[in-house]
Amino acid sequence: MLVLIPPHRSARFVQDSGLANSAGWIPVDRNTLATQHENVYAIGDVTAVSMPGRWKPDVPLMLPKAGVFAHSQALIVAERIAGEISGKRADAQFCGDGFCMLEAGEDLAGFAFGNFFAEPSPDVRLKKIGRSWHLGKVLFEKWWLAPYGIRRSLLESAITTGGKILGVPVKL
Repeated sequence: MLVLIPPHRSARFVQDSGLANSAGWIPVDRNTLATQHENVYAIGDVTAVSMPGRWKPDVPLMLPKAGVFAHSQALIVAERIAGEISGKRADAQFCGDGFCMLEAGEDLAGFAFGNFFAEPSPDVRLKKIGRSWHLGKVLFEKWWLAPYGIRRSLLESAITTGGKILGVPVKL
């Protein structure tokens, strides 16, 4: 069996935009997601967000390229842009919290979550594999793809309630 993951690169237009560093990623302020250019933000996989080193604390790592971070970053940037437009001060900051469901097959999944900005190194916890994490994964996927309305609201309630019961912070 061969498991192959192609190299992760930003799109050519990002590399050619004048925003990217020599590695092809857009450096941003890790708290505000602002680039070095006035009124320009970047979120998600195109960003270079530094975080504390895990094995060598003096050598920073880059925040993983994961949709959960893009989602959280989008909420922060939207609030900051709305504040700029309305003239109200927006203090929203990206805190580095993230999570990931780890599919194990047979309706089982694990769950990892934590603060990737924690000092001196990221504080990431892994929950034991179980059916509840798989259910959470399925509900999250359904919520993410659901149009706004009653169904999406019910899914959000189920996810946030499940998070409280299982002791996992959830922000949707």
